[in-house]
Amino acid sequence: LLDLGLDAERERGREGERERESMGCGSSGPVVPKDDQNDEVERMLQQAQEEENNHYKLLLLGAGESGKSTVVKQLKLIYKVKVSEKEKQEYASAIRGNTLECFRTVLEAMDTLNITCADESINSIKAKIMELDGGATFDYALVGELSKLHADSGFQECLRRQDEYWLLDAHVYYFDNMERFADDDFDPTEEDMIMTRVRTTGIVCSELSDPPMRFTVVDVGGQRSERRKWIHCFDDVKAVIFLEGLAGYHQVLFEDQSQNRMHESLALFREVVKNPIFKDTPIFLALNKKDLFEEMIVKTPLTVCFPEYEGEEGKAMPALDYIKAQYQKIMDEECPGKEVFISIIAARVRMDMKIMFADVKENLKKIYHGGKKK
Repeated sequence: LLDLGLDAERERGREGERERESMGCGSSGPVVPKDDQNDEVERMLQQAQEEENNHYKLLLLGAGESGKSTVVKQLKLIYKVKVSEKEKQEYASAIRGNTLECFRTVLEAMDTLNITCADESINSIKAKIMELDGGATFDYALVGELSKLHADSGFQECLRRQDEYWLLDAHVYYFDNMERFADDDFDPTEEDMIMTRVRTTGIVCSELSDPPMRFTVVDVGGQRSERRKWIHCFDDVKAVIFLEGLAGYHQVLFEDQSQNRMHESLALFREVVKNPIFKDTPIFLALNKKDLFEEMIVKTPLTVCFPEYEGEEGKAMPALDYIKAQYQKIMDEECPGKEVFISIIAARVRMDMKIMFADVKENLKKIYHGGKKK
């Protein structure tokens, strides 16, 4: 009888376990009601959707030398993206290379334009510099030789004719600071990093966090040979930021020194806005390098680029209004009724970039969270 009683007790225990298992839980944890489980799944899905809604892929487009990479560097500094020591060393090497590249470019242009050194004794220095590669030791001895070239009236005459050949826009900065670059302990400042030019090849993505918003900024090379890669970046783009270098009205392309930069930019802008994939994508136009433009327009009229321009010579504002109108005209022709958001900036100036990007963010909020896309 005792054995039968024990067997009955064991059977009742096993039945209890089976019953608990049939309810969806074992003996290892508490029972979770199905409603609570569903609520948790729903909450996680909603959170994921909100994060996706606040993730913005921004595509930077524009012709070469328009300032796309400068915009990315400024945004990373604004959002406190840390610059590693390795990156600083790369900037130091690059800005020294930029300085040498600019000297060689001017010296080559002197030959092309049949301009000679006024001081014949520095012809040997000229020959030496033209033979140097980007890995040359950048020290005070080299800077001393570069300074002699820079002081020569023939070199200065060639600089005055820079609209006839391609030259990096930041050459004045490099020439003014090259002695500092030669220091053994040279540590690039934020401005140095902004002014450094490293030609973009391929596709570079930068992540920026501004809770609840998150941005993936995609920078692609602007030279003609790089544009075939753009198609790989077009998926899921929430905005296009098109950069135009205003100084380009009196400059030529790196890859085609017979083509005016601004004419190239206008043609490229047309190709971008009429692409069906951007039919419903907001377009932001940043007219960049206003600081260089304001200096250039005093000496060189806008008619060198637009012969039909009838505005007052030497005045920046009417010239800027005319350039803006050229881009607006393209948008009206290709996408009637679609708005283009236009900013005039100097990307090297931090405050300009803060104001421009704040405007981008505000408009994106209105477009994507304040109703249907425009």
